[in-house]
Amino acid sequence: MLLFIIAIVLSIIVFIWAGFSSRGFSFNLKQLLAILPLLLILFAAVAIVPPNSVGIQYSPFSGVKESTLSEGWHFKGIFDKVYIISTEVQTRVLSGITGQTEDAQYLEMVIDIKYRVNREKAFEVFRLYRTLENVSNNLIEPVVQRSIETITTQYNVIEILGEKRNAVYQGIEKDLSERLSKNGIDFISINFMDTDAGEAIEVAIQNEAVAKKEVETAKQKLEKAQIESKEKIVQAEAERDAAKIRAEMLLIEAQAQAEANEILAQSLTPELLKKMEMDARMKWGWITVYTGEAIVNIPQGTE
Repeated sequence: MLLFIIAIVLSIIVFIWAGFSSRGFSFNLKQLLAILPLLLILFAAVAIVPPNSVGIQYSPFSGVKESTLSEGWHFKGIFDKVYIISTEVQTRVLSGITGQTEDAQYLEMVIDIKYRVNREKAFEVFRLYRTLENVSNNLIEPVVQRSIETITTQYNVIEILGEKRNAVYQGIEKDLSERLSKNGIDFISINFMDTDAGEAIEVAIQNEAVAKKEVETAKQKLEKAQIESKEKIVQAEAERDAAKIRAEMLLIEAQAQAEANEILAQSLTPELLKKMEMDARMKWGWITVYTGEAIVNIPQGTE
């Protein structure tokens, strides 16, 4: 609108100026220069939407148009105004964010949050907040505060700062993402830069951590001792089984030898012994000697 008014005023001024001469005012060709300022109106009919942005078109006659303008050049009404909404990732550092715990303790946090305007919902964001600064001040900080309060009340302070820290952070991220999405904002990430619960609480948490570590160490030692004891029992059982097997093998060998001896004894009949004696006489050439007391058979060649 302002550019249009300026162009009309400049055109009138140039037209009047070019018409005056030493002989007074008269129409002439120089007055055609008055057309040049009107060319400015062409710029008023063009809108440029930069990269990673969305254009919201407002007409003084019909109001805000729901259809947004994408990146690039666009023709528009010369009286229309295009508001640019960036869809780039925005960062906001929030300090002094508090959360009450299940056991009525208070935490103070410093948080870094990243977010961006959803391109498809840029019109709704503009309609509600108009600028990104208003989004940051009137939406982001209050929503973060409510999300943290919603989640921290489900845990006690020891859990939040201790073993359930990750569960608390994940719960806040999920709740925050859902709340922002309802307002046309995409949640990117959140970083808890500092969480302060007061000196007394932090000392208690440290003491609990030390005690827990001692319990874990004692438990590990007990488990190690139990494992070593079981290993010794298994080893002793193995040695006992081995000794039992060796004893059984010796018994089997003894039984086998006894059976062999019994079989051999049973096989030595008088007839067999007599035959063995005769075979020996023939092989060695035994002779019979009278010793004065008895008759002894000895092999030949023996002295």
